Amino acid sequence: MQIVTLGPKGTFSEEAALIYQKRVTGMVDPEKVRFSNIFDCLQEVESYRADRAVLPAENMVDGIIGITFDALIDFHDFIKVSDEVHVNIKYVLAGKMKTMGEVEKIFSHPSALNQCAHKLDNLFPTLLQVPVSSTAEAAVKAMEEPGVAALCSPRTAREYGLNILHENLADYPNNETRFFVCGLTDSPPTGNDRTLLAVRFGINRPGQLHEITGFFAENNIDLTFVQSRPYKVRPQEYVLIFEMIGHKSEPGLRNALNKVEQKVRATDGWKKVLGSYPHRKKEENPVVHNPGNQDS
Repeated sequence: MQIVTLGPKGTFSEEAALIYQKRVTGMVDPEKVRFSNIFDCLQEVESYRADRAVLPAENMVDGIIGITFDALIDFHDFIKVSDEVHVNIKYVLAGKMKTMGEVEKIFSHPSALNQCAHKLDNLFPTLLQVPVSSTAEAAVKAMEEPGVAALCSPRTAREYGLNILHENLADYPNNETRFFVCGLTDSPPTGNDRTLLAVRFGINRPGQLHEITGFFAENNIDLTFVQSRPYKVRPQEYVLIFEMIGHKSEPGLRNALNKVEQKVRATDGWKKVLGSYPHRKKEENPVVHNPGNQDS
């Protein structure tokens, strides 16, 4: 199975891809994981160059990863969410130096800096925080530039040969990120599923959100979250995103989705089911670290 995920090597996205790979195949093969940006990951699957894309969807501290939901809406005719992976998020401060006294700057992804904001401000109030494109890029900077430390995972620190200067920097100890597994089809019902839906009204009227959430309530469908994203082709218009308990094939959910479609079409809007997939819990000890090569 060829998997593509958000790069570069050493990110939490790679860890999620390896967790999914082990779940499906029973083994870990890092050579079967490639890296790209989020939109190109879905393009790889659509073009049959990869079997699955594993993309970050939601962090419990920092919220949804909007670009992933935007990409799923754009690719909805070809790509569906088919599974999910939960990754425990731990952050350390790592660098080539031996002591914290040598650190002048902290580099990391903006989301990682947000997830550690309180501890960083309390522990290192005078250090400059510099956002970069990924925790792995931060590790590369820490390898190459004097005085730079990376806020990254312990795994990334090992991957890039850095010394761990301070551990457990996440503001919330149970922090985790949910990743969506995306393929050409979604999954069959398991009895414990979630369905992802995007809706855009062509004409905005008072009470529309109440009406469509009412369709779910009438059919005893529990919504797990409601989000909005800017509609990229029309300024100051929005797409509503719903996640709900149940599979799109279940009679109650199917009835609710049909009613939603009728309502939004009457406003010249649209409804897009982005996938039905099993609801997962975080795997216990899902990968075995192998410091001599890749952790697996």
